[in-house]
Amino acid sequence: MVEHEENNFINFLDVKVITNNGRIKFDIYKKPTNSGRYLNYMSNHSIQHKRSVIIGQLDRILFLSHPEFHKNNIVSMIDTLILNNYPLDIIFSTINNRIKKLSIRKDVHKNNFNNNNELNELNKKKYFTIPFINKNSDKFSNIASKNNFKISYKPINRFIKSGKDKLEKMDQCNVVYKICCLDCNASYVGQTKRKAKTRIKEHKSNIKRSNDALTILSQHQIDKNHKINWENIKILDIEPYFQKRMTSEMIHIKKINGMNKQSDTEKLPEIYFPLLNIPSLP
Repeated sequence: MVEHEENNFINFLDVKVITNNGRIKFDIYKKPTNSGRYLNYMSNHSIQHKRSVIIGQLDRILFLSHPEFHKNNIVSMIDTLILNNYPLDIIFSTINNRIKKLSIRKDVHKNNFNNNNELNELNKKKYFTIPFINKNSDKFSNIASKNNFKISYKPINRFIKSGKDKLEKMDQCNVVYKICCLDCNASYVGQTKRKAKTRIKEHKSNIKRSNDALTILSQHQIDKNHKINWENIKILDIEPYFQKRMTSEMIHIKKINGMNKQSDTEKLPEIYFPLLNIPSLP
């Protein structure tokens, strides 16, 4: 698909390309979906990271847009930063320092390092990374500078995970499980929305019931005089949606040498059969 310019301009990535009297000018382009949200000043990050947000936006304006658009773009940038809770003194001091730094650079419009001394100085810098803790991590800066190190920060959640502990296998719910026989290759596949250990406990106690209430597992133990491997129950799948869990159960029943009745898989669509190498029904 080829895009054509409209009203003498066309948008390409972050840039608006404008043609005017045979000349090309560039301006900043923001998509209509742009939210204007950046790293909030009130967030738990170092001041260096927050100043970097300002510097990044300023460089984008200075390097990607024509000077005649700089004023409006910088005003728009300041308005956006204020909405992200950046104080005006931080905004203006960072802008002024960045412009001063760029003004003394001879290679301001170059992206590569042609100066070997500058490249060597960059390679000599050593960084020490620590978690950022407000009002505490900055105290390491003086210590690091005395030892020719620079401090870099990482959010503390990179080091301290707040996720839940992993559930034990038998404490999981909404599972498809397999119970194996210790004396032969037969196995039984079932599913439950409750904890796996609750359903397995019911299987184990079923053998104590009357003959007309025995399950396939209990009948296998009695008829074959075999023992069931209750200590190594396998979780085949975890699926919270009932219909999907039932389909998963039927697929696993078809794939193994099982004790399950064939009626347990009657609702399995034949479309799955080629994938499972199951002969189609006559």
